Amino acid sequence: MDTRTLACFIAVAEGLNFRRAAQQLHLTQPALSARIQNLETEIGAALFVRDRRRVALTAAGAALLPHARAAHGQAMAGKEQAQRAARGDSGLLRIGFTVLALYGMVPHCVREFRARHPGVRVELTEMNSPSLENALATDAIDVAVLHPPLYTPGLSTAPLPGERLVLALPAGHALARRKTVAVRDLAGLPFLIAPRSVGPSIYDRVIAMFQDAGISPDIVQEATPMTSLTALVSAGIGLGLVTAGMARLPRPDLAYRPLRPAAPMLPFALGWRGVPTPTAQHFIDTARQWADRHPAPTRAG
Repeated sequence: MDTRTLACFIAVAEGLNFRRAAQQLHLTQPALSARIQNLETEIGAALFVRDRRRVALTAAGAALLPHARAAHGQAMAGKEQAQRAARGDSGLLRIGFTVLALYGMVPHCVREFRARHPGVRVELTEMNSPSLENALATDAIDVAVLHPPLYTPGLSTAPLPGERLVLALPAGHALARRKTVAVRDLAGLPFLIAPRSVGPSIYDRVIAMFQDAGISPDIVQEATPMTSLTALVSAGIGLGLVTAGMARLPRPDLAYRPLRPAAPMLPFALGWRGVPTPTAQHFIDTARQWADRHPAPTRAG
């Protein structure tokens, strides 16, 4: 009792005319009659009384009609839902992101993705970059915005514009009176940094920045995430580096200054495992398009 045969039965039952039903279904009348006969054989009862003057439903046909309508409707709804899922227009998309991405592209891209694909339910999870790699590898999330390089085998990435790091310091600090701060002027000052385990590449580049200036940072505390680091800066524990995106959010107790020479760029990338799901591919495309249209805020030096 396939959906095409059910459609044939419903068309005849509602119009009580084989010729018009065949035209409606784009079938020949013999082909339509054969389908009805096969259905009657399967059920073991005649569904129509038909003679030269009229077509009428039998008691068996009348009993079958509401169930045929319901079954056909459910089958068509299931087909449509399956097709929408295959197109990436329905279902669940699990997006992971670092807290720093939340101060940049993630809100914009999620909003744009939801406008394009309103049938997809979006689930957002914030983690640090190594945890996002693990979540991708274990299929806990579908796609992530994180910080390369990645160290987990089997993951694919697409680069996104990075963000320049800038110095965060208390608003009343003497260095806050300058437009830019020389790296060598940080010699002997208490410094806050994220643990190397969270981002070994950017950690090493920050240390190299100090070494290139001929000094060693006086690291008084490791802090993560960067929102915690800014709280420690505000409390006077030390100075630290934050992304330009975070620095764009004004705080009266903090000042943000570019370094001279410029601090490293914090890289961003999209990450996924294997072949992206259709919904994940839509988000990847959305993020790439958004990044292409908005290079300046994320690449500002």
